[in-house]
Amino acid sequence: MKKTLSLKEIFQGKITRLGIEEIIASTGWQKNFFKINIRLINQKPYSKSRNNTPTIAVISPPVLSKFRAKQNNFLRNNFVFLIFAESPTIPADFKNLPASDDITVAASKYDERYLTSLVKELLREKFQETVFVHGVLLEAEGKGILITGASGIGKTTAALETVAKKYYWVADDIAVIKKNKHGELIATGHKKISSYLHTEATGIIPVIDLLSPDRIKKSTRLAVVVEVEKTAEKNVPIIIEGEKDILGQKLICFHINIPSTSYFNENLLEKTISQLSKDM
Repeated sequence: MKKTLSLKEIFQGKITRLGIEEIIASTGWQKNFFKINIRLINQKPYSKSRNNTPTIAVISPPVLSKFRAKQNNFLRNNFVFLIFAESPTIPADFKNLPASDDITVAASKYDERYLTSLVKELLREKFQETVFVHGVLLEAEGKGILITGASGIGKTTAALETVAKKYYWVADDIAVIKKNKHGELIATGHKKISSYLHTEATGIIPVIDLLSPDRIKKSTRLAVVVEVEKTAEKNVPIIIEGEKDILGQKLICFHINIPSTSYFNENLLEKTISQLSKDM
């Protein structure tokens, strides 16, 4: 049986994540769907949808005036949720859509392309129970560790130096996280790039060029998230322990603040893994 979800179930608790600053929910907010499309409206706002699948429309500012002019035609396209990008409020003429249209409307501060990518990610997470995360993935002491943070902060280099000694490499750049039948979170690399890694020193190269096959795994049971962030502080790195929710599972999360002139390194990763061993 296909999984069915309502808009309320999909977006509950995610409004802030999508930059939504105003929302008016229709009676259709609680209607169940087994599939929902996402469509970016940044050209002709009145073009016909290719199918009758319920659709969320992200509307870019440049087409808003055309959208208003063709509103009646457009609303026949089976849209269930309109989100106006780069807008602090819902346009006045969309705040009172007829109840029969059964369309929820919202306004988001984010630009249309970023907003569309966030909604796509959320739909994938909810319907397919799959999450894509930018980060580096390794396994230590039988536990999957996902390191996240801005590009160039030192994630890949630190992981490589540590893995080469005693742990296991899983993926660089993108981690794909899914639930197995036992409810465990299984993390792998993206199938298109899982055999490669990237550092400033090496560029993009096959993982096998730097690590022996016995230090490489295709997947791991995810147990820990390490979030690395640079701050304006000039003090030594600070490790703060907390929790991270991924697909409804609570994982140990270490948030590491490092000085703006520093980088995440092997010593910080080893220190975090050592702390993990004490906690589990």
